[in-house]
Amino acid sequence: MKYLLLASAVLGLAGAVGTANAAPVTSNSVEIWGAATPGANAGSLSQQGLPTASVLFGGPLALITNNPIYSAPINYNDPASNTIGGFFTSAGNPIPPNCQPAGQCQGVTLSLGNFGNATLFEFTFTVATGGTLTVTHDDGISLFAANTEPGGTNLIPGQSAPTNSEVGSAVLMAGTYDLWYTEVNGLPALLQTDFVPNAVVPEPASLTLLGSALLGLGWLGQRRRKSA
Repeated sequence: MKYLLLASAVLGLAGAVGTANAAPVTSNSVEIWGAATPGANAGSLSQQGLPTASVLFGGPLALITNNPIYSAPINYNDPASNTIGGFFTSAGNPIPPNCQPAGQCQGVTLSLGNFGNATLFEFTFTVATGGTLTVTHDDGISLFAANTEPGGTNLIPGQSAPTNSEVGSAVLMAGTYDLWYTEVNGLPALLQTDFVPNAVVPEPASLTLLGSALLGLGWLGQRRRKSA
């Protein structure tokens, strides 16, 4: 029985030392821009997942909602509804407060083929510890430390233009970030995040307990050999 208890302690502590759970990041807020974009193409500024596509930084896409507080996992996949409201509810999430009236954004078109309509989202999120963020998207994204746009460093460069499906990643420190995502050229609309925190470094007391458990296992094993 003692042997089993010590073994369980070792396994539990070892797991606590090295494991880190992956999960989507949760947004703090969201802001949305969009417009009909006739005559645009994949290289047009209006079709890029960049802050400069919004009127906030001189771009062509008009503001649809201001900056509502919005706490929900950034984990969306809309294959059919093609509305802003449908995009938010595609993962069972609520519609942002400022998107409730149908005329404001709930029923507003998300995107159209031939680059005829574009919607740009800015999700703000915070991570409490360093780790690796992976973003799966079907059109364009960029990532900045919060409030450093547009002159700051894009932490996932080269993925702002429309694409069928792509995966980008960045190693982040604890802090707040802005994730920009554009939906253009028709459905599906895909934006999914996965954050893996850095491995937990054990406290000295945990290391001492782990060492004691290992010594106990060795002592029990020696006793079992002597009594055999």
